[in-house]
Amino acid sequence: MDIVIKNLCKSFGEKQVLKNINAVIKQGQITCLMGQSGVGKTTLLNIMMGFVKADSGEILNIPQLKSAVFQENRLCESFSVLSNIKMANDSLSDDVIMKHLAAVGLENEAKHKVSTLSGGMKRRVALVRAILAEKEILFLDEPFKGLDDKTLEQVQNYLSENTKGVTVVMVTHQIEDAQALGAEIINLKNSAL
Repeated sequence: MDIVIKNLCKSFGEKQVLKNINAVIKQGQITCLMGQSGVGKTTLLNIMMGFVKADSGEILNIPQLKSAVFQENRLCESFSVLSNIKMANDSLSDDVIMKHLAAVGLENEAKHKVSTLSGGMKRRVALVRAILAEKEILFLDEPFKGLDDKTLEQVQNYLSENTKGVTVVMVTHQIEDAQALGAEIINLKNSAL
């Protein structure tokens, strides 16, 4: 079922971040939340994930089984890349994980500690982990930050290939990211006015 957002409002103290947001997020598609900094994109994600409570309004039909890439990578730095991914889904074989790592150019990093990786490599590990987790919905908050142009295209292709039929809600500042993924766009700037 599609996710329906009705008259959603959220303030932090005197600052109203979301005002009467109404939107439909289609099941099985990628939807990008866009808008300038401060319009509430991450706040809306956090409400949908259940981390923040809205002041008023409602969101209907959010699946129970969620996976996410946050603004921070939230990886265990002292664990290997493989161990980080298995934390999200311990039923995965090493072979399956290795195929996914190869798809994002990290096949040679599987046994390295995350602490030894560059920022862009850590971002790719976080994305692979979120994609391989059991889920009905995937939340992505600026999933491509820190990636160079060549890696960006590779990771966008990986994301497109591995989220077919999955509901994906992504925050981005880049219209090109949304276009590359063929995503629906919800512009929060327009919704909040």
